[in-house]
Amino acid sequence: MQTREIFGFLGSIAVICFGIAIANYFVKYIHKKYITKLGKDKKEIVVLYRKIMKIIIKNHKLAGTIAIFAVLAHFSIAFSISRISITGLIAALFMLTIFFLGVYGAFINKSHKGMWLKVHRGMAFALLVAIVIHLI
Repeated sequence: MQTREIFGFLGSIAVICFGIAIANYFVKYIHKKYITKLGKDKKEIVVLYRKIMKIIIKNHKLAGTIAIFAVLAHFSIAFSISRISITGLIAALFMLTIFFLGVYGAFINKSHKGMWLKVHRGMAFALLVAIVIHLI
């Protein structure tokens, strides 16, 4: 693989893993608003949804960790070939902040409530916008 291909591959891995990580919020939201309100006649759908939700929730931290390492490698290559963009730098800084907030919440604070979680989630949506702008 050439440098340009590795660069693109790492960026793609970061985006895919971030997508898996942010899906954590969406599957929980959909479950709370819709799935729990389905009747007993939709039990098969509920069971399937909860299996998928469980996989996404279980892999949230792993996906976020892989995303941050992929972004750091992507950034390192961009730096080494003098190809750093402002939009990419902003997106990377958002992702770093989100990652450190997640580490704080998981290992230091150990609470699933509080301001850190609101900022963690809010920045994830800001990162979504930053990634789209970076890709355009």
